[in-house]
Amino acid sequence: MIVRGIILIASIVLLLVGLVTTLTPDVNNFLLPIDVTSKEATIMLRSLAGIFIGLGYLSIRFIFSSSRVQIGNVLLTIVCCTIFSKICSFIFDGVTKYSLTVFFMLVLYAIGLYYLQKKRKNDLNYNL
Repeated sequence: MIVRGIILIASIVLLLVGLVTTLTPDVNNFLLPIDVTSKEATIMLRSLAGIFIGLGYLSIRFIFSSSRVQIGNVLLTIVCCTIFSKICSFIFDGVTKYSLTVFFMLVLYAIGLYYLQKKRKNDLNYNL
C-alpha cells in the first residue's frame, strides 16, 4: 500500500509538471528548477513535458487497473501526449523547422503504431 502511495504521488507530480509546462505560455514555473531563456530550449522542454504527461497518466492507470496493457497502447499514449505538447508549443513558441520535423515524425510514428496495433488485433486467432 505504501509503494502504491509513493507511485501515485510521483505520478501526480509528473502529470502536474507536464500539464503546467505544456499549457502555460512561460515554461519557467515553480515546478521546474531550471531557467529557460532560449527558444530552442523552450521547444525541447515542451516536448519533454508531453512525455511527462504520458508517463504520469500511465502510472496512475497502472496503479488502479488490474488489466494488462499492451506495449503498443503505452507507446501510443506517450506519443499522443507528446503530439499534444507539440501543438501547444506551436501556439506558445511559434513554428520552427525543427519543431515541424519532430511533429510530423511523431504523427507518422503514431499512425504506424495505430496501424500495426489494429493489424495485430485482426490477426489474433481466438479459436484456440
